[in-house]
Amino acid sequence: MRWLLACLMFSACGDNVDPAEYEPWVLDELTPAQGISIRTPEFEVPAGTEIQDCYFFPVPDVADGADVMIDRVALALNTGSHHMNVFRVKTIRNLVPAAGVAIDLGGVQGTVIYGTDANTECWKSANWSDWPLVSNSQQSAAAQHIVDWRLPDDVAMRLVPGEMLMLQIHYVNASEQVTPFVGRGGVNFYRSVDGDTQELGTLFATQQSIRVCRSTPRPSYSGACTMPAGSHTVAAANGHFHSRGRRFRIFSWDGVSTDRPGDAAMFYDSTDWSEPDMKTDLEIELPDPGGVWWTCDYQWVEPAGGCAAVDARDPQGANDCCYTFGPLVETSEHCNVFLYYYPKVTESVTCF
Repeated sequence: MRWLLACLMFSACGDNVDPAEYEPWVLDELTPAQGISIRTPEFEVPAGTEIQDCYFFPVPDVADGADVMIDRVALALNTGSHHMNVFRVKTIRNLVPAAGVAIDLGGVQGTVIYGTDANTECWKSANWSDWPLVSNSQQSAAAQHIVDWRLPDDVAMRLVPGEMLMLQIHYVNASEQVTPFVGRGGVNFYRSVDGDTQELGTLFATQQSIRVCRSTPRPSYSGACTMPAGSHTVAAANGHFHSRGRRFRIFSWDGVSTDRPGDAAMFYDSTDWSEPDMKTDLEIELPDPGGVWWTCDYQWVEPAGGCAAVDARDPQGANDCCYTFGPLVETSEHCNVFLYYYPKVTESVTCF
């Protein structure tokens, strides 16, 4: 088996991981009447590396040309994944779906742009700055590989046949996270059969002015994002940062105040950077007008391999071992919000 060969080839398997106990995740194989199944191939993640690949595919026509309403999403990841995000492709910059290599994604034909090198386009967030979020997972723990979310009653997300989606998957096999076997991801989009009338919207937001430095070891950074006018209910949310992150909080916000909202407005609180909770069934009514506020608290730690790689990424060149905004788990930091709300009244919200 490929997972056994990979475990024997690469040192990251460790003494406490028994290849014989590895059980691959299993998702339903959906018929067109049931929905859409997407599967990445297995791929090796050599020791000491981070891999981020971008898979592109058009939404299959499973409803005779009609839009497809989805009221359940299941996302599965092998252990070692840092994240898996699905976006709707909008403005094409330097990440070009047609430039990818043809690939079969479990019966759906697409292309892939590999990201074994952090200088490749699949690592550069400016390429998808206006691509609305569809779904995401950061859950790959051995005991629970699958996030299975049934949307609230009367709520569904809309997929349009032929529209291009990107599934981006990030795996780490280094000092901060370990991939003991092989990388692999999958998504099931289950079709609604009960006539849901409210459309799900999404929000993806990021605070990029991050500096977690030796001289300022315990900083906090916040961001705020205004929602479109109207009444909105938060259905689900999760936060995302790297291993210097200590606490991630999301609050409802009045859209005006410049101070962080009080604890009574907090609806998401996580201290787990590697497997942050996906909070569902929130049913949080946001102020109108208003939006969300989020705060990331950090603690600087000495890099396992020394400060040279961290200093090399610092745009200010401060030589203060500053972790700054960037995609690499080992040498950079994030402060990102993934949020799902209803009803959607405009294009999904993106705040950079």
